[in-house]
Amino acid sequence: MKFKKIFIAISLGAALVLGGCSQQKKAAEPILTKNQVIKKTQQTFKSGQIIQSIRLSTDTSSQLVSANASFGGEPTIFHINNETSSKGKTQNTEEWVNANNVYLNGRSTWYKTNFEKLSGHSYAELLDAVINNQTMMNPDDKLLKAFKMTRKKNTYTLTATIKDKSIMKDAADPIFSTTAQSAEQEKVFRRIQKYGKYQDMTVKAVVKNKKLTSYNLFINMKLGKLMKVRLGQSYGNFGNHDFLKLPDSALNAKPLPKSSTKSK
Repeated sequence: MKFKKIFIAISLGAALVLGGCSQQKKAAEPILTKNQVIKKTQQTFKSGQIIQSIRLSTDTSSQLVSANASFGGEPTIFHINNETSSKGKTQNTEEWVNANNVYLNGRSTWYKTNFEKLSGHSYAELLDAVINNQTMMNPDDKLLKAFKMTRKKNTYTLTATIKDKSIMKDAADPIFSTTAQSAEQEKVFRRIQKYGKYQDMTVKAVVKNKKLTSYNLFINMKLGKLMKVRLGQSYGNFGNHDFLKLPDSALNAKPLPKSSTKSK
C-alpha cells in the first residue's frame, strides 16, 4: 500500500514538472508573408540615422559627397557630419540643423546661420526626404512586385532591382535636393539631375522581430559618355534618437561671418 502511494506521488510530481515545462515553452512565431513584411517597412519612425551620398566617377578619378545624419526630437533635429572626398583629400564639417537654423562646429567656436542660404536647400525639404520618404512609405506598385524575400528565423530581407525611370527619378530627387553642403554644390547636383541618364536602382530592407532595422537604396546613372553617378540612401538605428537635442555648447553660437557663407 505504501509502495502504491509513493508511486502515485512520483507520478503526480512528474506530471507537474512536465506541465511546468510545457507552460514555459512559447508558441512559435507565425511566418510572415511578403506583404506583411512590406507593411513593416512602411511604418513611421520618429528618429534614426541616415547616410545620403552622391558619388561621381570616371575611369581615372572619383568624388564622393556624403551626409551622415542622426535625427530625432520634437520638432525633428538633425546632427549631420558632412564629408567631401576628392583627389585623395577629404573635408569634414559638423552641423546641427534646427528648423531654419544651422549651427556649425568651428572646433573652438560655434557659428549660426540660415540653413537654406548655406546649403541651398530648406529644412522642409530635408524633413520630407528623411522622415516622409515616399519610396519607403508609399512605394510604387512596380517596386512592390519586384521585391523578393528571404527569411532566416525571425529576420526577413527584401531585395529588388528596378529599371523603371519614373520610380528611379522619384527616389533620386530627395537625394539630389538635400545632400549638397553648399549652395554652389546644390547647383552642380541639379545639373547632374537634369542631364543624367538613369540606369538601375537596388533596394534592400531588413525586418527583424517584426521591426524594420535597415533600409538601403542605390541608384546608378550615367552622365555623358565617361562619368558615372551613384546615389545612396541608407537608414538604420530607428528609435535610437527620439530625444535628440541641440547641444548646450551650440546655444551661444556666433553669427557666421558673411565671407564664410560666401566661400562655402
